[in-house]
Amino acid sequence: MNSEVRIVAPAGVAHTNGVLEVRLEVAGHVPDRLELLRDGEVLAVLEPPYVYAWDTTVEAEGEHTLRTRTVFGETVFEGESREVVVDRTAPRLVTRTPEPGAQMVWVKAPIQAEFSEPMKVDTVTSATVRLTVGDAEVPRTVGLSGDGKTLTVSPGEGYAPSNPVRLVLTETVVDLAGNSLVPESRGWDWVVPFWIPWGTGDGARTSFSSYESVGSYAFDISGNLIAAWRDTRPTSSQRYLRVRHFTKGEWIDYGSSGIAASGVSTFYETSLLLNPEGHPIVAWKQVHSSSPHQERIHAAYWSGSQWNSMETSIGKDETKTYKTSPHLTWTASGHPAIAWTEQDTSQNAIICAAEWGSNKWHILGTCYNTQEHTQWARAPALQYTSNNTPTLAWVATNPSNINAIHASQFTNNTWEPLFQEDLEVQNQEPYVSLAIGSSDTPIISWLYTDSEGYEAVTTSRWHEFTWTLMGPMMMPLSGDLAMTGSALQTDASGTPFIAWTGYNHPKHRLHTARWSGQQWESLDDSSFANDGSALTSVHSLQRTNTGEIILSWQESTETGTRMRVRRFNR
Repeated sequence: MNSEVRIVAPAGVAHTNGVLEVRLEVAGHVPDRLELLRDGEVLAVLEPPYVYAWDTTVEAEGEHTLRTRTVFGETVFEGESREVVVDRTAPRLVTRTPEPGAQMVWVKAPIQAEFSEPMKVDTVTSATVRLTVGDAEVPRTVGLSGDGKTLTVSPGEGYAPSNPVRLVLTETVVDLAGNSLVPESRGWDWVVPFWIPWGTGDGARTSFSSYESVGSYAFDISGNLIAAWRDTRPTSSQRYLRVRHFTKGEWIDYGSSGIAASGVSTFYETSLLLNPEGHPIVAWKQVHSSSPHQERIHAAYWSGSQWNSMETSIGKDETKTYKTSPHLTWTASGHPAIAWTEQDTSQNAIICAAEWGSNKWHILGTCYNTQEHTQWARAPALQYTSNNTPTLAWVATNPSNINAIHASQFTNNTWEPLFQEDLEVQNQEPYVSLAIGSSDTPIISWLYTDSEGYEAVTTSRWHEFTWTLMGPMMMPLSGDLAMTGSALQTDASGTPFIAWTGYNHPKHRLHTARWSGQQWESLDDSSFANDGSALTSVHSLQRTNTGEIILSWQESTETGTRMRVRRFNR
């Protein structure tokens, strides 16, 4: 018999949760009987135009086989077949990334969801998958994997900290059979904060007694914490300066005995750097004798197997026996540099800076004589511009006991003051933070206290031969009665960040902000909320070699003082 029966619809594997239209097409001789079989049994006998509405709601869920059978007298032919999947089960989300309720999500973390079964691709679009940050919907690109089971959402502009995020899949997102997601799988929330946990040092203990505690510290490119430790216990015949790295929950010494000094030597004011290999360089003030009093600056570097001294000591004027406040940094060309102060018994002071090269320290020009404007100088901060210009800032005190911020740049082999008379500081323990902003602009931040005793974090930049205030002063926030001085840092683009601690005994609260170009934008959120008795006055902002801004602080817990570490979320 010259006859052909084809299944026109469905054209391939079909998924259904209700009525499925089956259409057949007959070419050539018309059969005496045309049957539609379901799993080998007659489902229906079809007459022209050979269309059948199959109600699958009464069928068992799962796979079924449709097949045609034609009869010509006593001759029977079996024809084409189609697989049909009856599915009335609503799909659900098996996994979600980020996890629902996650509070510390990286802004670049993938947004994905895995479905329990393949989804219909044309129902999964940016119109049916909504992404909101706070109350604002943000643009996004939505994709579905080849097997139809993995959703990927790539957010566009507007997906930024710090706001709650919500992803919503509308009811028009359906599986191959047309079933919508179960209601509990149609959306979830997470938080993209300003600051996220980073590195391996979060939670590291930073003191074991009143004599043994962390001084300065840094983080390597992998986020490992390296710190200088001072052991000043009076009963020891030798007091130690140790440098340790925190690994697998323990502090491990570089070298078997650290950097030791015998007799009455005492260590203070450490400064620590890490070279590109992650090996530490440390500088410190060492008290060699108390009568007559003698303090010297020393430095050493770790070669990978041992400590190597960087000259016997660092100094300029032997008559100035108080050598204090070492501050290490890198030159723009990648060499260690250091700043320090030298004072005599009358507190007449100079500020010095030196660069390391050819196995010795080369002092930059003539040390800055602070007696021209002040008397006592302390806490110098040294930074380099991109064209390798050294820049210094420090706090100086005049004979009338008035503190002021001073700064200078080393140009043409001379320290040229960046001077302004009204940068006075009333705070009893003032210090200044220095950073280099965009266009190689020096920026300073300090804690200003007015004549009425009100404190404010103050930040200025050097612009057109004067210090220009950057936005209004940061006054104490609600609940804070006083403040500690700010830490200042700039990211790879030169954008300034500041951090400070407000306190109302016994509570301490850490605060952070970022310069938007016009004003300071608060970066406070739940990512480092510590409103309580935690000691957070020891805080730091550092920048990694890759340009990441790292916020760290030390807080008191029931098990001792511990380090907390966060990275700016970008």
